[in-house]
Amino acid sequence: MTANHSLVTRLAAHVPLGAAILEDLEDRGPSGPVWTPLAGAGEPRGWTQL
Repeated sequence: MTANHSLVTRLAAHVPLGAAILEDLEDRGPSGPVWTPLAGAGEPRGWTQL
């Protein structure tokens, strides 16, 4: 997505981005270890640890 949208590229330079599965968010909550960093490999973690 960042390759096609310059605003997203600029945002990603300052804000860590992550993705989560909706069911995981519903089960564990947004602070649970459900977020996978988009800037590289890594285990799922809470959003404050992105």
